Amino acid sequence: MKYANYVCLAIALPSLSVNAEQTNQRAPIEIAKLTQAPIIDGNITASEWRDAAVIEQFVEFRPNLGDTPLYPIKAWVAYDESYFYVAAEISQPQQSITDRVLTQGDNIWNEDYFGITLDTNFDKRDAYLFHVSPSGVREDGLIDGTQYIGQWSTIWYAKTQRTQNGWSVEMAIPMQSLSFDPSKSDWGLQLRHKLSKPYKQIYWNVNDPSNWGWTAPQVGKITNIHGLTQGKGVEIKTGLSFKDNQESSKWTPSLDAFYKFSPNITGVLTLNTDFSGTDVDEVDINMTRFSQFFEEKRDFFLQDSQVFSFGDFSNYDHNGMPFYSRRIGQGPQSGVLDIDWGTKFTGKVDGTSFGVLSVNQEKDGSVDDTTQLSVARVKQQLGQHHQVGAIITDGSADGGDNSGLFGVDYRYENSIFGDQQIRAYAWYQETEKQHHDDDTVAYGAQITLPNDKIYASAIYRYLGEDFNPALGFVNRNGINYYEWVSHLRHRPKTGFLSNYINYYQVNYNYFQRNDVDNNWLSKMYTIRPMRIQMKDSSVFQIQYDARTERLKNRYAMGRRIGFAAKDYHFDQWSVFYQTSTNQSVFGNIKLTTGEFYDSDRQEVLAELNYKPNKHVMLQLSRNHHYYAQSVLSENMYSTRLKANISFNEEWSWNTMIQHNTRSDNLSIFSRLRYQSAPDELYQVSINKGYDLEDGWHQRQSYFDEKTIKVNYINRW
Repeated sequence: MKYANYVCLAIALPSLSVNAEQTNQRAPIEIAKLTQAPIIDGNITASEWRDAAVIEQFVEFRPNLGDTPLYPIKAWVAYDESYFYVAAEISQPQQSITDRVLTQGDNIWNEDYFGITLDTNFDKRDAYLFHVSPSGVREDGLIDGTQYIGQWSTIWYAKTQRTQNGWSVEMAIPMQSLSFDPSKSDWGLQLRHKLSKPYKQIYWNVNDPSNWGWTAPQVGKITNIHGLTQGKGVEIKTGLSFKDNQESSKWTPSLDAFYKFSPNITGVLTLNTDFSGTDVDEVDINMTRFSQFFEEKRDFFLQDSQVFSFGDFSNYDHNGMPFYSRRIGQGPQSGVLDIDWGTKFTGKVDGTSFGVLSVNQEKDGSVDDTTQLSVARVKQQLGQHHQVGAIITDGSADGGDNSGLFGVDYRYENSIFGDQQIRAYAWYQETEKQHHDDDTVAYGAQITLPNDKIYASAIYRYLGEDFNPALGFVNRNGINYYEWVSHLRHRPKTGFLSNYINYYQVNYNYFQRNDVDNNWLSKMYTIRPMRIQMKDSSVFQIQYDARTERLKNRYAMGRRIGFAAKDYHFDQWSVFYQTSTNQSVFGNIKLTTGEFYDSDRQEVLAELNYKPNKHVMLQLSRNHHYYAQSVLSENMYSTRLKANISFNEEWSWNTMIQHNTRSDNLSIFSRLRYQSAPDELYQVSINKGYDLEDGWHQRQSYFDEKTIKVNYINRW
């Protein structure tokens, strides 16, 4: 899976008054337009790159800001009318290179890599990310104002070579894979090298030392970009899949057609959409009373998905989200629903971003009928610090009436106290009413200081009792929600500790939910007196949680244990340790002990990874929950085994087995994958699900599907 689920990705903002000398801001660089394209083979020759801009000014960003990089880096940057080019030579001993991934699409964040952030509008608000490992495995993603979207992918090219002095990389990014304003000659660029042994983050440009270096606000200016072309702007993605399941066996063609009306406006048409090649979800035990959130993984919805973001909701903070694309193509009654056709129109003109999406799909509960689901979003930038937006959704999976939503939001970002960033949001939403006195409104505000040393965030939200957007995500409505999250982090620069510690920090967080009349429902505060990241990137932390919960109805957590409707006060301690990820065996473990309502609670959450080389990756995770209440006890666990075998750069075999005793099911997903080029993909997969309520020997199959899928992409 592309997304690195173990990495906490923070969002940085433009620094408006930071001392350039102190932060290693670079002067603008004029980029040359090449008359002859370099051959992208990883072999950097002087003749191919002689006209390119040369960059050798790199600086260590983490752990020691301002240090000279341990290993020298030399980069070349250029473009022609059809491609943006980057090359780099990293001089380091071969034995110091961490490179254990071979399959395209696998996770490279634990490896060494070289990459770029590319801001084609130079507004420092959204950008593209392209990274390459020493074996040539590519990682791409998007940044918008609130989140990193690692599931997004596009066509681009990269090759690497091991050299006598280290390794080299050449990259070519098609202009057709980017959106940009052809009237703007200034773009934003960041160059980045990550070293695993020892752990170091190296960057070309640093605008703000208190925030993450890979984000759009950290880019430097590159100039003289002009005369670009995207050809005819047409991309056709054809697909053919064979599905054999419990209901039918059939061949199904599919088509996704993209057309660039202009370099920054894209139209998409999808016909007979097929998502059979999408990765399955990793599902852990849900120990709450509320539904879980799962990230979007389908290419059609990920394309330009940052346009539809609203109010700083993200994959980490989602209750009240007005548009959740996984509501499309799924229904609570029928499960997966076929999509007949869909359209999407997205773009950016000057300071205005917009997106319109409409899908015709099977109707939940009546698959012989169809229903239309639509969303429209617009965001307008007002000067450098302000943005306003609006969103409208219409339709529901079951075709029900009163399924529309309207919302508006506002974003403010600036710097205060010289170099400290500040970000603020406010939003309002309302869904259609079924009855005159329905409470269908929701609104919220938040203010955040998203800085490395001092981080603070305050959030307030109100979700009415009848606020339930048909195309959004709400797992708890009828509440007033209050949140405070903060940390104080110190990075020792000198002395004994600086030899061993990257940083240590303390956290204080507080969460409270009240009902619509502001009577409390739950309260929790978290104190993390110690979180330490060592020089090898290993992490250790201790945490204390204290909770107060008011149950209005009995909560049956498992088969034996339940909790009566009354007030509860309980607490717990936990310790967490994550090893360095640059070794062949690595992992993490979290131990929790304390109370859960009126039961005693012990939990063990553990993950073990084995990467002996770039051909094999094994991962075993186990979440074990034990609860004891008087003479009763409840023992629940989930187990996940992942095995990724890379035969070579083109062939791979991925398997995931998941077992969950709370839901009494076991699932098996296995896929053989052949990708000969970025625009060709062949897959054979098996997806099985079993109900184990009566034990393994009496298991009942509830899902069984075999799939063969072929995809080709053509561009003109």
